Amino acid sequence: MNLWFYLHCVAAVAILWADYNGTLEDSLNKFEQSIGLYTEPDTTDSDEAPPFYIDPFEEEVDSTWILPPIEEGIDIPIDSNMVKV
Repeated sequence: MNLWFYLHCVAAVAILWADYNGTLEDSLNKFEQSIGLYTEPDTTDSDEAPPFYIDPFEEEVDSTWILPPIEEGIDIPIDSNMVKV
């Protein structure tokens, strides 16, 4: 078999083992700090929804107001360069 297959298997077992022991997150945080990517976890404790959130299940939103009404009898100019099917 290929060496990369065995390397992948060993890495997967090492990750699962660290997760089982509870040391995976600490190890990843230390690695992120060493390469400069670590950010502090968000510790805000707020139960209310943000002001810009619209709950999709709260009410139906009428989207017919988005487009203007089409008036009958208006001549719409057609570009003569358009391909006609």
